[in-house]
Amino acid sequence: MAGNLEDFISSFTGGAANPKAAEQYHDRFVSTDENDRDFDNQAYQKGAADYLEKLPDDQFQNAAKNAVSQVAPEQREDLLGGLLSSLGGGAGGAMGGGGGVGGMLGGLAAGGGLGGLAKMLGLGTTNPRDMSDDDAAKVMDYARKQNPDALRQAVQEKPWFVKAMGNPVVMGALTMAASHLLSRRRR
Repeated sequence: MAGNLEDFISSFTGGAANPKAAEQYHDRFVSTDENDRDFDNQAYQKGAADYLEKLPDDQFQNAAKNAVSQVAPEQREDLLGGLLSSLGGGAGGAMGGGGGVGGMLGGLAAGGGLGGLAKMLGLGTTNPRDMSDDDAAKVMDYARKQNPDALRQAVQEKPWFVKAMGNPVVMGALTMAASHLLSRRRR
């Protein structure tokens, strides 16, 4: 089991972190368990978003493909639907389940918002349910660059997303979170 907050900060600011501990610390940061309340969820969210914004394009796209390829279809649809809605000027998030997201996005595409985005990015579809892993990664990368707030919101609302991107991303996010926590203490 991962140690306390002091152990975490020491491990991730001193370079002694290991992949198994990283997975456990991720779980503690996103936990609602009373025993994990010292692990500041907002610091982790900020660290994750900051790390994702700084990743080189190829590393981000590989991690994004990894994430969307291994999650349940509902999670994938929710994540991509929310990002596409933000990018297309929609109602600010994915509409729940079933045909709601596809119908909403189809309507946006017909209005030109997502249709233009699809053409610009070379997407086969703007329907998250039918998107290839490559197309999903393009959408996520575009959101990261053009609407970082949308990606930050995804990190905040869907902590599984960071974990699904793989252990190097989790370790980077935790390192950034440790840095944020350490600098907050020094103030």
